[in-house]
Amino acid sequence: MISVRSALRKSSGAIRLLEAHDRPSTKVIRDSNGGQKEGFEGIWISGLTQTTYLGIPDTEIVSPLYRAILQATNIKTLWPSDRPICAAFDADSGGSISDIPALVAVLVTIGISMAVIEDKELKAPGKKVNSLLTANGSQSQADPADFCKTIQTFKESAQCSDLMITARIESFNVRIMKDDPIEEAASIKASLEDALSRAEMYTKAGADAIMIHSKSSSPTEVLDFLKRFRERDQVTPLVVVPTTYSTTPRKSLIDAGANVIIYANHLMRAKIHAIEEVVKWGIHRAPDMFVDDKEAAACVEAKNYGCLLRILLDRDRVDGKNWELEHLFQQAQHQATMGMRTAVMMLEEGTQSGCEADMFMIGVEELLKINATRISIA
Repeated sequence: MISVRSALRKSSGAIRLLEAHDRPSTKVIRDSNGGQKEGFEGIWISGLTQTTYLGIPDTEIVSPLYRAILQATNIKTLWPSDRPICAAFDADSGGSISDIPALVAVLVTIGISMAVIEDKELKAPGKKVNSLLTANGSQSQADPADFCKTIQTFKESAQCSDLMITARIESFNVRIMKDDPIEEAASIKASLEDALSRAEMYTKAGADAIMIHSKSSSPTEVLDFLKRFRERDQVTPLVVVPTTYSTTPRKSLIDAGANVIIYANHLMRAKIHAIEEVVKWGIHRAPDMFVDDKEAAACVEAKNYGCLLRILLDRDRVDGKNWELEHLFQQAQHQATMGMRTAVMMLEEGTQSGCEADMFMIGVEELLKINATRISIA
């Protein structure tokens, strides 16, 4: 295993990370060598896909510390490899200040070398709004001075480790669009200036890297930020997540100053797409398959097939006694792996920022809808 810093040095300052949410998805990324292209340098442990896997909404119902502890069981046995990779963790708001030392300790112990904390205001657990949702404008940003204290707590806890603390700026996402063109232009300009101001404060507070996020289908505001930031800081690594502007050439992001490009939810989207027909076929053959299992039935109803596979495996329901269920499980596992491998291959070989595998994945809007349905009590 290598650190994000090491991966950046080996890749001349620009790397790609791909979302992983369980052992099979991590293994698919680790075992890929990129064919004629370079493989992904590491994995992104996404709050959206990890909560989808758990069957709960991405609203910080459970703490980043809890998610980190769960992640330890997914990746700790997978690092020995001829192609070591790095790992970054989506730490949401960072959680309670009192949890931060323990969170950092867990991340360092399992080999994660980048923690990303976002500057949205979280007034209570379960109140986070996903950045890609239209309603995100209803959630305000954290006070920048308070967020700087969170950064400093992470930095103090990460002393003597190679963990990079990355500040994620939500200025573009919390902005409320205006109907009037003049007001809209002024709002866009104000959000850019706010993002740049926050970036300067956060780096001075000790942030090792800056992530700029946007839910716009155009890369313009991100590119503007990257270029403006690089005019005054040529050193601090910059992270982008082109989920909504995935047709953007990757080179244009790198040329503007991006160092880390995160494909944030692609393998969960590929897994769900690959499994859907298998589950429909299995239910058609055995309509009563989940009649006594409300949680599994809820997964099917919500089309949360990632959570369904976890439930079947975790409960040891597939034990050879139920042939129909055993067959469904085996076929779904196989199709999930094949679907994820195909997505990885398409993404590795592409020159854009994630759209290359669209035909092998559900849309991100559908994933958000699936995630909104609570299945489990984690």
